[in-house]
Amino acid sequence: MAVIVDPAIRILPDAHKIFVLHPGARKRFYADFVATESVFLDLPGISFASAPIVDDVDMRNSLRMARRISHWRRLNSPVDAVPSRSPDDYSIANPLGQTPKFVHSVLTLYSEAKAGDLIAIPGKGYNSTVYFGEFQNDFDPNFTVETSRYPEETVAARKVKWLPLAMAKGQFNQRLIRLMQNRQSIIEISREDDRREIYGKAYGDYIWKEVSGNFIRVTKQHVDLHDLNKAVDLTNYFAAQYLALKKGELSDFLKLGFHEAIDAYYEKAFFGGVSVEIHSPGYFERVMKDAVMAGYVSAMLALAAAGVSAQEAATLDVMNSANTIASICDQELQSDLRQTMEMYMNIHLWEDELCTRRDETIETVGLKSDVTVKVAP
Repeated sequence: MAVIVDPAIRILPDAHKIFVLHPGARKRFYADFVATESVFLDLPGISFASAPIVDDVDMRNSLRMARRISHWRRLNSPVDAVPSRSPDDYSIANPLGQTPKFVHSVLTLYSEAKAGDLIAIPGKGYNSTVYFGEFQNDFDPNFTVETSRYPEETVAARKVKWLPLAMAKGQFNQRLIRLMQNRQSIIEISREDDRREIYGKAYGDYIWKEVSGNFIRVTKQHVDLHDLNKAVDLTNYFAAQYLALKKGELSDFLKLGFHEAIDAYYEKAFFGGVSVEIHSPGYFERVMKDAVMAGYVSAMLALAAAGVSAQEAATLDVMNSANTIASICDQELQSDLRQTMEMYMNIHLWEDELCTRRDETIETVGLKSDVTVKVAP
């Protein structure tokens, strides 16, 4: 019997970036972004032969032309005021003087943003949906779209894949809300704690640099605080178990009682802040200062819920659907899980206590991670 663990943990490159893009004045392109699975700036009637660069005079002429076309379209396209479609007609005496903010926005969206980076699109008001998408490739000069506001006008765009994430603007921290309400065309989110909040919501479990994030869903409609505390204790137990494993003291850990083991091996220094939202349903998430810990904790929860024996899980395989190729982190996670389950084979703790505790969390709070476990002949 084969046990396959899919941690669905997103491993992000160190240089990964997150942007907030405002969908035009009065959010005019909000629906177009979703419908076309793309993002763009208010630049009707132009395209770029290559990724824009700051000192490209032709590019700046084209931007001035696009802004003239945009103004003309907003005036309902009067036939007696058709703007020129020749970028050379928009040249100025000092083309490479001080770089306007709008040029910086163009460079950020069409040149700086890379495949895999995240883009957030806020709507109007606190209750509007914030869409999150991943850039599907680096800049492609052949990719353009048409919009409902500018029919028959091509617009240079970036292809995105919208994530299955439906969250209102008001569900983010106040600093992120202010960024989403800022009128600047595009903003990069640079603060690490803001980035981690978004990573947790967008990906669930993730690894970024040397730190991981753990996102656990509470799916029951009505949750008792006492039951929730028991569920958190189980996640703390598996986190402490991971630390014992890394110290080479897993056998000592498993000889201790449930709460005694947590008290002996849980170390606050390995954990960042915790975010909790229990609106029944809700979630709790925490930053873990070890690259593999989040995947380990979620995988242990999933294995206990799957009802597989320690003997069956001792030869498990990790196949991470969130990554296109197996990573060192995936290999380390597989080794850690196998070593843990081999230790459980010689005692009754796994089946008699931990799987029972896990069943209780499913019944009382619906504790759920994104990890899946498949058992095949």
